[in-house]
Parts: sequence; structure tokens; C-alpha cells
Amino acid sequence: MHSRPTMIRDYDLFFFDCETGGLSPFAADMVEVACIRTDPTGTKVLEEYEAKVIPKKPVHEKAAAVNGYSVEKWAAAGAVELDGPMSKMLQMARNAIFTAHNAAFDWMFFENAMQQRYMKWPSDYHRYCTVTLAMPFLRHGLVPNVKLATLTQHFGVDPGNAHEALSDVRACRGVFIKMMEVYDAAIIPLIPTPTNAG
Repeated sequence: MHSRPTMIRDYDLFFFDCETGGLSPFAADMVEVACIRTDPTGTKVLEEYEAKVIPKKPVHEKAAAVNGYSVEKWAAAGAVELDGPMSKMLQMARNAIFTAHNAAFDWMFFENAMQQRYMKWPSDYHRYCTVTLAMPFLRHGLVPNVKLATLTQHFGVDPGNAHEALSDVRACRGVFIKMMEVYDAAIIPLIPTPTNAG
């Protein structure tokens, strides 16, 4: 379905966000997942997916206060076991670059879920992190921090409903696009123009 690109810049992007029952995948599970596959620029959405997930491990009350989790609310929303969403997301992620806000945190939970199911990441090992990409903006005082809410406000991106996986993954994509516009404007002029030998 998706042929493997030869250069990183030609890979599609797999934007991912999860809400969790705690801060460690060894003590908590993902309770909500969402992802968007786009073209390499992030501007064209190819597929979008979200699911509320039935956790196996206890959900910490502080986590529930942030993401709104409750057994009753999740049941009413049609929460499912994680096996199905993981299969769906890995299919969507084939030959795409994992992209997230605070990617280390999201990847930690995603990777743990793969390992539990003997699944493998179906693409390149590189990952894009919008927290890392935002650090130069913080360094130069353009933003006070690199929280997603701060970056959406700075770049004029719709934040949606904070701490809902689909809203956050859409916001992450919007911020990524805006930052790439800045980086491209700075970097592209520095790339040497190819010359024809002969």
C-alpha cells in the first residue's frame, strides 16, 4: 500500500496523541488514542482515527481529573480493548514518521503497547517532537514555555478541547505546520542550487 521512501523528507507523517491513566506505562494504560496520517508536509490529511480505550491498570485520580476518564463515561462512549486500535494505528503508520507533542512520553506508552502485543513499529525509527522543534522559539523569548496550549495561542492554531486526544493531535499537527513554515523560510535559502555538470 505504501512504498518505503528513500529520504526522510518524503515520508508521510503519523501524528499521535494519547491520554493516559498515569505517568508511566508500567503503572498505567492509555485510556484514549488519536492519530492523523498526512502527506510529508503535514498539510494534507490522508486518514484520521480516534478511540476511547478500556484500561487494564487503575487510572490515577489526578489523571482522570485531567482527561475526564470514568468507567461510566467511557462505557457510554463505546470504549474498546486496545488490541483493535493498536492494529488500526500501526496500519495507518506504515512508512510514516511518528510525530507528537512531547514525543518521548507518547512513544513510551505506544512502544509499551506494541511490546505487550508482540507488534513492531512499521516504519523508520526517527521521530518528530513539537516540543523539541519549539525550543528555539523558547530560547529567543518568543514563547514563555513549550506547552501545547501556549504554542497554539502563539501560532493562532485552534486548540480544540485540551486533553482530548483528537483535539490535541489536531493541535499538534497545526503547530507543526506553522513551525515548519518558519524553519523552511530560514533553511531553504541556505540550500545550494544544483548545477548541471558539463
